[in-house]
Amino acid sequence: MNVALIVFAGSGSRIHSDIPKQFIKINDREMVIYSIKKFNENPLIDEIDLVTSKEYIPYVECFKEKYHLEKINKVIAGGDSRQASVRLGLEALILQENDKILIHDGDRPLVSDALINQAIDYLDEFEAACPFIYVKEQIPQISNLGRRHILNGEEIHIQTPQAFKFGLIKNKHIINKDIAVSDDISLVDESMVKYYHGDKFNFKVTTDDDLEYLKECIEQKR
Repeated sequence: MNVALIVFAGSGSRIHSDIPKQFIKINDREMVIYSIKKFNENPLIDEIDLVTSKEYIPYVECFKEKYHLEKINKVIAGGDSRQASVRLGLEALILQENDKILIHDGDRPLVSDALINQAIDYLDEFEAACPFIYVKEQIPQISNLGRRHILNGEEIHIQTPQAFKFGLIKNKHIINKDIAVSDDISLVDESMVKYYHGDKFNFKVTTDDDLEYLKECIEQKR
């Protein structure tokens, strides 16, 4: 079974808005819908589970019918941090140890089918898979492409979806819940991970400039 866990429980305080950034509407649909819709339309994805803040659960629960997102299964209340939100999401799911789960940031709206498909395929050989791009490929207009790591001596931006065997990542989150990490892949031994080339347009919307650039990208795709 291939499951997408999409996390968007934060407030997005660096964007000037009266509502969390993931619910800002672009062309009459919430920003996070672009992420959810991409997973919903991917034939390899069997189920989608969403993690959002407790107060927005009723609002998010309406997405399934409103946008015809039939793969949505659960809407789960997140925690005080992204790490806690992912853990709570994993704990709420009943899956087999070797089911494949793709953990994705809801504020990366331009995720591609290629990244999703590669993540799933690599889990046939590896316990985890993670997309990245080299820092030198950063687009000037984008302020935050992802968290920075070092891979083979070069600085890279880590992206999502980060994919895992379900039993592995659930256990890692539970036993390390009191140890802060920057992302899910940091919980897994490097020898278990397949790093693969990501997509420069799979950026994380963090600032007002990112939001404006996202609007331009979406308009160009119409």
